[in-house]
Amino acid sequence: MAKNTFRRHLVAGLTGVLPTLLTILVFYKVWQYANDSLGRPIVAQALEMLQWKQSPPWLTIMGGVVAFLIMVLAVLTSGLLFSSLIGSRIFSAVEARLTRMPVISAVYNPLRQVTDFFFSKKSQLFRSVVAVEYPRKGMYSIGFVTSSGLKDVTTPDGGRMVGVFVPSSPTPFTGYTILVTESDLIPLPIAVEEALRFVISGGVIRPPSQVPVSEMQVSLPAGPPPKVEVTPVPSSTPESDS
Repeated sequence: MAKNTFRRHLVAGLTGVLPTLLTILVFYKVWQYANDSLGRPIVAQALEMLQWKQSPPWLTIMGGVVAFLIMVLAVLTSGLLFSSLIGSRIFSAVEARLTRMPVISAVYNPLRQVTDFFFSKKSQLFRSVVAVEYPRKGMYSIGFVTSSGLKDVTTPDGGRMVGVFVPSSPTPFTGYTILVTESDLIPLPIAVEEALRFVISGGVIRPPSQVPVSEMQVSLPAGPPPKVEVTPVPSSTPESDS
């Protein structure tokens, strides 16, 4: 009993702390890279211009801030460039060459798939969340309806088949694309983000609306139950004739 309680609290603590720690770690690594690649040269140039022998702490911090802002500005500028007509054509031409290079394509193509998956608009990629009987009868997988299927692929009686993407776990940017009869799908009233969390966590993090009623715990107030005072009702007795 104590072991299960310890494990439950440990998992709950990791679930709450890890996302915050990983976010801080990512921003720290970006800050560190910006400071090492741009911040230190900026501070060295400032010391040379001011003819100072030692850098004060505020100047070091300021150099890191300026370097981080330069990196953000560079990303925004590249985004504006790639969004323009000329920039998108240049990017498409460069990308076509990269995808054909034997060694570079092996690294570039998977990274491109990951960035497309996480930074594209999921509302346009995935129309709805469904449960599909896959990969065998009696076994269901989480899937995302992506399209209305193919014109030449229908059921024997002419029924429509839709395209469904079944993500793999815990890396949902890979998976299988299947065509399923629309009537065989079970629509799930959950958001795409909730379904992705379910897949990435291996089924541990479930949408609140999909938790079975038998597993819901009703929290009761601590302490003894409140006392209920019952006021006795006086019984009416008929007066006897003397």
